[in-house]
Amino acid sequence: MGTVFTFLIIDEEKSKSQIEAAISFACAEIDRLDNQFSLWKQDSELTLFNRGEIEHPSPLFIEVMQECERAKTITAGHFDPWALGKRFDPTGLVKGWSAKRALSILIEAGIQGGLVNAGGDICVVPGRIYTIGVQDPFKPGELLGVVDVTEAVATSGSYERGDHITSVKGLPITTVAATVLGTDLTRLDAIATALIAGGAEVLGMVTKMRGTEAMIVKSDGSMLASPNFAFSKG
Repeated sequence: MGTVFTFLIIDEEKSKSQIEAAISFACAEIDRLDNQFSLWKQDSELTLFNRGEIEHPSPLFIEVMQECERAKTITAGHFDPWALGKRFDPTGLVKGWSAKRALSILIEAGIQGGLVNAGGDICVVPGRIYTIGVQDPFKPGELLGVVDVTEAVATSGSYERGDHITSVKGLPITTVAATVLGTDLTRLDAIATALIAGGAEVLGMVTKMRGTEAMIVKSDGSMLASPNFAFSKG
């Protein structure tokens, strides 16, 4: 999916072998989903679908398409996987969706604490507060600050994958980084992408979303945030 998945496990009761087994099952699920939704693999379901070689997509593929439709609606089209015409590109949502599925495997295995990090899109085992660093988009390797996460946080920006987001409305992109806090990482992943594309306009939409807070960093270094976004500067 064009990024790296990492795990943090906090569990003093389970053995090393039990923890490794849980991570192994979670990794297997990520690999399976990558094989299904990769834009770079010529035999993935996504690639075959975009080539018109699949008439009836799998149930999981349809689920992702439905999630994308919902995300497109709540962002007023700033998140649009169909913007490139005939090609469907759910990359801005499927990473968070996959991380959620991986986390559910850890929870089912009885893991008491931890998180799954899909290139800055993070979901956590509930029950504690996780302090997560927010990368400074202008200073590689340094933190802009930290946020406290109880469920999920998503980030987007050009500092990890380069300029990979295009405004669907043809406007210049002036937001270089976005951070979104909330409950559903699938939705947050898409909103973070939309914030890069739509900037302050999308941030205004976030202020009306219950249980969701966000911050954006502009190309001039200024920061804008929703009213209840809790952020501690580094």
